[in-house]
Amino acid sequence: MAELPRHIRCVTLNTAKNDRIYAARLGLCIAQLRALNPDVVLLQESFRTRDGEVDTARTLALSLGLDFVYAPARTKPRRWLGHEVESQSGHAILVRGRIQDAEWLSLPSDEVGGERVALLACADLASGASLMAASIHLSHIRGDETRRRDQLNTVLNHPWWKRPGLLRLLGGDANTTLEAPALSWLVDHPSLAVRSVRSADSLSTTFPNPRELGRAGRTIDHLFTVTAPDEPIPRVEASGIALDQPTDGVWPSASHISSATYGATVLSAWVTNSTASRTAGSAPPAPVSIV
Repeated sequence: MAELPRHIRCVTLNTAKNDRIYAARLGLCIAQLRALNPDVVLLQESFRTRDGEVDTARTLALSLGLDFVYAPARTKPRRWLGHEVESQSGHAILVRGRIQDAEWLSLPSDEVGGERVALLACADLASGASLMAASIHLSHIRGDETRRRDQLNTVLNHPWWKRPGLLRLLGGDANTTLEAPALSWLVDHPSLAVRSVRSADSLSTTFPNPRELGRAGRTIDHLFTVTAPDEPIPRVEASGIALDQPTDGVWPSASHISSATYGATVLSAWVTNSTASRTAGSAPPAPVSIV
């Protein structure tokens, strides 16, 4: 058997649709993601016009040489170049390798919360690891912890979490903190071992940027490893905030607030791959875009 890859770098990012200075923000996302050289990128609020001419996920994937899959969500008219255009605020999963399977799930919601979906993908990474990843964006309604838990439960009931031989990652914008009831339920899941990649000394806030707004921030963007009870838990070697460097007052993600100086909702982590396998002599797959 070929030597297994020691590290997998994963980043989760809420790209904040086309809010504010979109072109400049997209350029910063490309530059700062290229510097990180991630194996996996989970995107929420990935902007895409219905005609496909503007597509955040595709642009990032092509610029970074990554394969990707996209799940449409929250279709409605949005202001773009002075006009109202039909567009989506969806999910995407980008990988350095080849996506082998993907599925999107409709999550419990209502008219106030709007459409909520999750995107799941299985991939063979160029490093040799086999991966299953899910991108989530939970209810934004204050105090909606029961619904967030129901949304997480829908995601974790998917049978792919039981597939053997995979490194499994769950991440995205949970709109709640690790200590809140929904995520407390997640890390105490009855049949899966769910572990946050974040250590006590890496709990930088992801929303909003307190340095700019003068108010306390919260950590609402998360990344978790998911294993079966009889499997070894992947060891996280480092984690923290990334894509947090502005240029000329512009940050990569405008994220939810009416300011172009808001820091990115991003978490990156090195995750030791303890469960992936690769056939000796097999070559990494070539990237190919699928939507």
